Amino acid sequence: MHKLRLKFSKNGPIKFIGHLDVMRYFQKAIRRAGVDIKYSEGFSPHQVLSFAQPLSVGATSDGEYLDMTVNSMNSIQEVMNSLNSVMNEGIKIVAIAELDEREEKAMTTSYAAKYHLKFRENSKPDFDWVSAMKSYLAKDNLPAIKKTKSGEKDIDMKPMILKYEFGEDCLDILLMMSSKVTLKPTLLFEYFFRSMGREFNTVWLDIHRVDIYRDFQDGEKTYIEPFIPGDTDERIYLND
Repeated sequence: MHKLRLKFSKNGPIKFIGHLDVMRYFQKAIRRAGVDIKYSEGFSPHQVLSFAQPLSVGATSDGEYLDMTVNSMNSIQEVMNSLNSVMNEGIKIVAIAELDEREEKAMTTSYAAKYHLKFRENSKPDFDWVSAMKSYLAKDNLPAIKKTKSGEKDIDMKPMILKYEFGEDCLDILLMMSSKVTLKPTLLFEYFFRSMGREFNTVWLDIHRVDIYRDFQDGEKTYIEPFIPGDTDERIYLND
């Protein structure tokens, strides 16, 4: 058997498909592609799939992850080609890595996500939001109330923001995204607008997830890199 991690992109109109529908989409695609995937045991066998952190409806991404185990395969490239041959426009497998059997699931080891954020063309604020956001992020504390399954929780968003860089009318930002601590871009922008006494609608924001990262230790330094690193050096040190 082979434990595989797939990296896929999600762009175009299919961004309006929710996470459960994406799961069902992959189950059908795997069957159509003839991938020899492992099924669970019991009265109702199902494909054993594990996705990393779900992507919000309406957001696009170049770095989503799916873990699965196959009983047999000729090569990783063949699995990728077979799946891409049956994919609809908007979802594409961009990389596959074979994992050690002891490797933990992507969902449990994710640490951060990088986002490219801008406002939709017909929803741009009537003020210089880039300058205002720079001042907002420079504050020592960024209090917010986060809704959880058990109720509401007071949080400080500041430690959850790992790195950021502004472009022309856009923001590239690295936010914590783990099983313990997660900060969504929409919550950050909601409280940014609140700080100026303004209302915010989540549909105004164009959210693109660039990639998902896991953390490592290099001596006393902590660094992160994508679950499947590319050809370029994508290691990011957090202590620098």
